Amino acid sequence: MRLVIGNKYKWKHESKTLAYIGKNGNWHQFSLFNTNELWCEVSDSDLHLMEEVESLREEG
Repeated sequence: MRLVIGNKYKWKHESKTLAYIGKNGNWHQFSLFNTNELWCEVSDSDLHLMEEVESLREEG
């Protein structure tokens, strides 16, 4: 998966929308959508568990 800073993603089978904020070392960092606080860090090996959220769809 190619991640783009500012794009929205979510864990498969979860409803919370996350925003990609960048990579720090080996960790991809995400905040809850519409916040600036770090919410989770994901390794490359776990990115297959996430999916991009279409821009018109907002979930909280």
